[in-house]
Amino acid sequence: MEKEIIKNKIQQLINHYHNRNFKYVVDEGQILLKKNSKIIFLINLVALSFQGAGNFKMAANGFVEVINLDNRNKEAYNNLGTVFRATKNYDDAKKNFEKSLKIDPNFVHAITNLGNLYFELNDYEKAIETLKKAVTINNNNALAHYNLALVYQSMGQKENAINQLNKVLQLNPTNTNADKLISRLTKYERNNSHLNEMENKLNNPKLTDFQKIQLYFSLGKAYEDIKDYSESFKYLKLANENKKKLLNYSLKNEIQTFKNLKNYFDKFDFKKQNNLTYDKEIIFIVGLPRSGTSLIEQIISSHSKVYGCGELSYINDLIQKNLFNSGILDNSKLQNLTNLKIQSLANNYLDLLKKFNNNSQFYTDKAPLNFIWIGIIKMIFPNSKIIHCLRNPKDNILSLYKNDFDGKLNFTYSFDDLVEFYNEYHNLISFWKTKLFDQIFDAKYEKIIENPEKQIKEILNFCNLDFEEKCLKYYETKRPIKTVSSDQARQPLYDSSISSYKNYEMFMKDIFSKIDSLM
Repeated sequence: MEKEIIKNKIQQLINHYHNRNFKYVVDEGQILLKKNSKIIFLINLVALSFQGAGNFKMAANGFVEVINLDNRNKEAYNNLGTVFRATKNYDDAKKNFEKSLKIDPNFVHAITNLGNLYFELNDYEKAIETLKKAVTINNNNALAHYNLALVYQSMGQKENAINQLNKVLQLNPTNTNADKLISRLTKYERNNSHLNEMENKLNNPKLTDFQKIQLYFSLGKAYEDIKDYSESFKYLKLANENKKKLLNYSLKNEIQTFKNLKNYFDKFDFKKQNNLTYDKEIIFIVGLPRSGTSLIEQIISSHSKVYGCGELSYINDLIQKNLFNSGILDNSKLQNLTNLKIQSLANNYLDLLKKFNNNSQFYTDKAPLNFIWIGIIKMIFPNSKIIHCLRNPKDNILSLYKNDFDGKLNFTYSFDDLVEFYNEYHNLISFWKTKLFDQIFDAKYEKIIENPEKQIKEILNFCNLDFEEKCLKYYETKRPIKTVSSDQARQPLYDSSISSYKNYEMFMKDIFSKIDSLM
């Protein structure tokens, strides 16, 4: 009888876990473990829930406990590997995936995770090789097919990516992640079968709100392709309104952090700081997302002396870990930044760059929101280059509204938040420019389109790089691109995205009037 009760409780916890109610699983699971401390499945489930909630230390402790009880538990080694990967301990991640595979060489989950790790480390050949092995072992593993598609997409192999995504949908027709990625890779025409399939799919009563949102965004893009802007905006509005409802989000913390930065750096003299130098030259490419940051990185990283790292979270992660308190930048921690601590932050960042196993002198870091941390970046890397990307704010804000960023940019799902955030961004950038003068280069999207060679030469000169013809022909560069803009960044320059906001002007007059007041 008691075993049946425990079984039922565990099943309830599993259901809560699948609904992403991680706190409930952690709380109730720990209560259950007090009297049933040796149930390996339960320990693992609670550890997975800690991981889902972002508590990686407790997650790791749980998986280690499972391994101590059963050193042949392939799932625990695999799960521990995912924790190490999430915390950027790549060597230990790889070791644990390999330990899992030593127990079971055909364990598809571990093979897939190892492939994803190679992808994160920009080792694309090994990523493809490993993920191909996963789908060979189990051709019905939708996740492996999806992850293989992501690698192909980043490499510009659209046909291969779409083939993998179609396989995902064969296995699981309600996998809207696949629908979303297909929509990004497809230039739709009227009567496109996938467009019709997505609309029909909306009638499925089993779809979650999250799945519907993904379809709304995808349909918004599809209808824009066929120039039905009314229908496009209808779906985009549905997508954003519903996404906003799911989020418990306010701009309060961001605004306070911006304020704290300006208060601290208002009297800071960058000329008097210690001139720390390192053997790597870092080019930070910042700005609002969808402002041309991927394009600029593609141009610069086409240079023979430059390695493009992509969109790194390193700066933000280091600042959050060392300088934040209760979700807000703590100025007292900023004030206590000794030269030794600053050097330690720099070394931590440079250590993370080693994962790329590249010997270039110049590296690009294209995390757009690093515009927030320009002052701190210049404290850590005084000789770094800051390229600020910007475009027409109406085009920029509309482009943000049209895309689903998987929870990374929660300010993009309402026009009120977008306008307020834009205003705060504009004020902060203006502040950094008053402090750093000629140390920030404005790369204006429209100017690059108008006179690419002149602008590219100016950008390279700012970075202390000689002009190379292949920077002008950046679209021939084969480097992978992992961002939403990957397809656009591989094309020759085009002007169709300039003033594209006019297609939606009739639906957004009030919003655009607010933007006009900020310009």
